[in-house]
Amino acid sequence: ITCPGVLLKDKEELYLSVSVLGQYKKTRCVPAVFPLVFQEKLVFEKAFADIVDPGDLVELLEFDTAVLELIQLVPPVGKILATYEENTRDFLFPDPKLTRGHHGLDREILMKRSSSFTGIAPKLRFSTSSLIKESLLSSGRSHIQ
Repeated sequence: ITCPGVLLKDKEELYLSVSVLGQYKKTRCVPAVFPLVFQEKLVFEKAFADIVDPGDLVELLEFDTAVLELIQLVPPVGKILATYEENTRDFLFPDPKLTRGHHGLDREILMKRSSSFTGIAPKLRFSTSSLIKESLLSSGRSHIQ
């Protein structure tokens, strides 16, 4: 995460929280100095027992929201400095015209800064990759995972 020219008033560490497909994960904490480098892989797995048609999966992903939050460990509960929200379909499978290089690799997004965050909006650089596979249920029906 870059944010040129911004110095954080509070010196407590920061982390990035990510919520996708009803699951929550967070990165390790890093010092409060930009650029913030996380170098982590967060893995989300989800089985969709009632999905048979890939079109139904696309629709489900469009109704789910991926939420990323940059959080500083300021007592008592932490302070959200910036957020990013997008439907999960577009987050996992971005429009090829909006990305450079290969699908989902080296993407850059501007986060929306909170009212307590001074300076320009933080820019998050990341990549995503997705694997969709079909598996069989015990009843013999297939479903998408």
